[in-house]
Amino acid sequence: MSGTQQENGTYEAAAAAGELLRHLLTDRPHYRAAWEREQRRVRRGPAAHAGTGPGASAVARVLALHLWETGERADTETDLPRRLKDRVHRALTGGILSRETLEWFVGAFAMPAQDATALRARWAGSEEGEGSGGAGGAGAAAGQGPIAHTLTAPQFLPLRQRHRTVSVFERHVLGPDGAPLRHRTTRAIMASEDGVTAFPCRLPPGAVGVRVLRGARVTARHELPGSTPVLELTLPAPLAAGQIVSLEYEVAYGPGPRPATEYRRVAHARAENLDLVVEFPRRLRPRRVWWSTWDDHADGRLLSRSPAPLAPDGSVHRFVPALEHAAAGFHWTW
Repeated sequence: MSGTQQENGTYEAAAAAGELLRHLLTDRPHYRAAWEREQRRVRRGPAAHAGTGPGASAVARVLALHLWETGERADTETDLPRRLKDRVHRALTGGILSRETLEWFVGAFAMPAQDATALRARWAGSEEGEGSGGAGGAGAAAGQGPIAHTLTAPQFLPLRQRHRTVSVFERHVLGPDGAPLRHRTTRAIMASEDGVTAFPCRLPPGAVGVRVLRGARVTARHELPGSTPVLELTLPAPLAAGQIVSLEYEVAYGPGPRPATEYRRVAHARAENLDLVVEFPRRLRPRRVWWSTWDDHADGRLLSRSPAPLAPDGSVHRFVPALEHAAAGFHWTW
């Protein structure tokens, strides 16, 4: 590995960390408020349009203010925000991300330990906890390490999997009635063989459609026995083995018969760097929430659970370094 790669982790890990960083700055209200405040100053106009991501100039100003306040940079360096802009842009777009820059983000946005740990783990390509405390079950759920081999039987896979997930960010949003409303996924996949042309997206129960936001287009829908519909998301160009591409898509749900009580994430082949968020409606918050593992993809037995506190914005969050042949997620009571 070259010196540059040693400084920045692997390119794959830097891209995964940049992807998570971009989503954190967009989705966490506290972080978003910080860069939107600077964005208003940069633009000298109204606030950024709803739904837009963080601008490099605004984020660079947040970092510069932090470095001036901590004394890491002299306040006479008035051009510091401009000099940081390119570095910020590279970090947020999955390019170069040094450990120094990562720590500037952690300090400038006053990130709590959970978010900081998730970012550092992605940057390092870390799989902390593997081999210490076992694979699945209670130990895996209670800790922060990988979760593996909780499933007692393999789930039916309607199409052969020709990729592996190297990074995934999922935000599961419940509507005012407590039923699923939408689910947004940003996923980086690596081809396991040459000639991978599409990603098979299996619709969850109750889903009515998928809107692809980036990285692919829907080209086919398969109705297969023993499975919910599977959509073929065709990539812009075929992938060679080891090549990585990033996809972003949003699943919409129809009206639910009753409020949901769980969100379960299942992996058969190994999936790495999972960042899972469930967002509860403002006027319908659960009484209790647990982080849990199960022995089945849909029903089965609850193997373990540990309390999962709600954030001030009404969401719960968990970073999992790896999930393999396992089912894990959140369940709650209203």
